[in-house]
Amino acid sequence: MEISVSKIVEALGGEGLMKHPVRHELDLMAVVETGLPIESLIYLQSRFGFTNKIMSQILAISESTYQRRVRAKDKLTKDETEKVIALSEIFEKGMEVFENEPDLNNWLTSPIRSLQHQRPVDLLDTILGRRQVMRVFNAIEHGIYL
Repeated sequence: MEISVSKIVEALGGEGLMKHPVRHELDLMAVVETGLPIESLIYLQSRFGFTNKIMSQILAISESTYQRRVRAKDKLTKDETEKVIALSEIFEKGMEVFENEPDLNNWLTSPIRSLQHQRPVDLLDTILGRRQVMRVFNAIEHGIYL
């Protein structure tokens, strides 16, 4: 894991929102088993500056289902929780690279040449897409032009 557990917890609103103490990766595995509270996802969504439509696309659910689950304050499924934890890593790595949320959001929503002119946000729904976004972050961080 490239991003520290404490940074992941911070991106998800802290232990208070997560409703689970998290000190190491095994604690994160326990969170995956029980499911993150949707409040952690909402917090991360606000940090990214994503709309409900974008979040529902990333989670592969309809926007109306997403909104209904937000209103009901549902817990995320195991798969959704894993995806949200991976998104928190993307967010934290992006903040290391861009240092502020508006610049990160602008980059995520702009076509990127090294991603074949795709918007990074459109790649966040799959593990392979998230890897590509992380690869570009690492290249930028090390001054490598792709």
